[in-house]
Amino acid sequence: MVIKSSSQFRFKRRLFTTVLIIVVGIFITLTNHSSPATPVTKTKNVILMIGDGMGWEMARAGAMAKGYNYTSGKGEGLSFQTLDNYALATTYGTTIAPGNGVFSTGNSALSNSNPITGASPILPGFKFQPQFNPGDKPSGGGKNLNPNAVGNLVGYDPQRGGINPWTPGNDPEYIKYSYPDSANTATTLYTGVKSYNNAISVDIFEKPLETILKTAADHGKSTGIVTSVPVDHATPGAAAANVNRRNKYDGDYPTLDNILQQELRIYQPTVILGGGHPLTGASSQPLPTGVEPPTKFEYITKTTYAELSKNPNQNRYNYTFLERGKDAADKLATTAAKLDPNMGDRLLGLYGARGQEGNLPVSTANGDYSNTGLSNFSLFSSQGQKPDTVRPLLAGETDQSFIAKEINENPTLDDLTKAALAVLSKDKDGFWLMVEGGDIDWAAHDDNIDNMIGTVLDFDKAVKTTIDWIKNNGGWENNLLIVTADHDHYLTLNPNFSELLKEKSAEALTAESDSMKAGHFWGSNPQIKYGWGNHGNRPVPVYYQGKGAEVLTNSVGKGFRLYGDDIPGIGGLVDQIHIYQTQRKAIGNRE
Repeated sequence: MVIKSSSQFRFKRRLFTTVLIIVVGIFITLTNHSSPATPVTKTKNVILMIGDGMGWEMARAGAMAKGYNYTSGKGEGLSFQTLDNYALATTYGTTIAPGNGVFSTGNSALSNSNPITGASPILPGFKFQPQFNPGDKPSGGGKNLNPNAVGNLVGYDPQRGGINPWTPGNDPEYIKYSYPDSANTATTLYTGVKSYNNAISVDIFEKPLETILKTAADHGKSTGIVTSVPVDHATPGAAAANVNRRNKYDGDYPTLDNILQQELRIYQPTVILGGGHPLTGASSQPLPTGVEPPTKFEYITKTTYAELSKNPNQNRYNYTFLERGKDAADKLATTAAKLDPNMGDRLLGLYGARGQEGNLPVSTANGDYSNTGLSNFSLFSSQGQKPDTVRPLLAGETDQSFIAKEINENPTLDDLTKAALAVLSKDKDGFWLMVEGGDIDWAAHDDNIDNMIGTVLDFDKAVKTTIDWIKNNGGWENNLLIVTADHDHYLTLNPNFSELLKEKSAEALTAESDSMKAGHFWGSNPQIKYGWGNHGNRPVPVYYQGKGAEVLTNSVGKGFRLYGDDIPGIGGLVDQIHIYQTQRKAIGNRE
């Protein structure tokens, strides 16, 4: 038997990708990089870990749950807080007004007359204006409310929002205005280009951008995306797809204007692990004996799932496919140990707990997974003490047996991270890996402090695993680790939160509707606990260490180029564009 080299496998994949792109009429334009020549690698392994929605207060709540308390700065108590360096990053995106004059963070510069990515004409007379335009609404700006509002960048004003998360600004409502989403911010983190909410690694003109995952692959590295939520959600999706709307999850073969098909057929990361399994089991009553739990093909189509599940080792996507099932974590670890990226092996794992909208079993603050199977979006929507309490039980199942089954049939985020590292570390050329704790964001949307603390601590376990792996695999001289959030929410912990957490429990504080008795509130009004269930525009923490880290350290207060204009920096802060630049320079320049 002749064993082909990794470069031969990569050549075949690139050739296959090129043919696919030509056939469907998609051209992946490299708008932000020069053409490749000889790659020069600087840092062997680059790892980006994203706590989705994990702003400064979220991290602080997690640290308090472990017995630590602080009121400013990096803090202590969590694994990512042991990293040498710390910064705060702005997360803003773009805002564009079509013919009606209403600025919106969700608008591209195209007319949207054609739903296909990039197929619509540019808005008549549109020209990018680099001025900051924060707007006066969560979605952007109202029509003609400010005749001087002409800019297409949301920007950030430290006086209104605060120079850091622990120093309030002079306008509590400002935090809500023109907030970013996970698609927009992930696009910036992976491409170094700011775009609109909903954009999956396309610019404001819906032109595809080269992602850092593709750059790493072009430098001979293996690549991986790991998440606790569906693998074609915004944060993982933007690393390996280019579409104009984040809800284009999957499409029937051979269509490509969707995230999952591009992940599997164009970008082809070495490892894809996360949620999105169709077995939702979302039923309001126990099911009769012999009746299978319902499935929901939201994140994967029936045809894609059938191809993978019926052909787990020989499918059209050339992935070894794993899914939720008995002893899932052990099976994942065993499979990961056998796969070799140098032989062209690739791993796709699809998981998700019944009743949880496609994500992994959710951990609570005490780590008992007691909320597994309950909706992630019930508390804030009810504005009070009415969280979901009904699991999709099968006949004969109890709550306890349900939870035990879901834990057994789904790996944790830490398990997924270990498996990804086991596969990727076999590539002598190194790797780029993104790990997302996506359910932090889901807990924050629900104003659920119990789930939020639990998911932060779950994410931190994966960070600890990664730090330990780095120490045993070349150390910080060969690895770069960046831990950050894609965006913040709007949580405030009262001075008594730490004591209340000790005296009561996160579960009790979640159920308490009085903000003073709960020790925290969501939104701008201290008297209203459930005052806001969405993102905010505050700068987010960045914890980082390793080879190439000085690039980010030296970016504090610096500006950047965007759409042909020089954008000023903000004193004391970096931007997510600088996080991209740090990864890009760590991987190596093209010479």
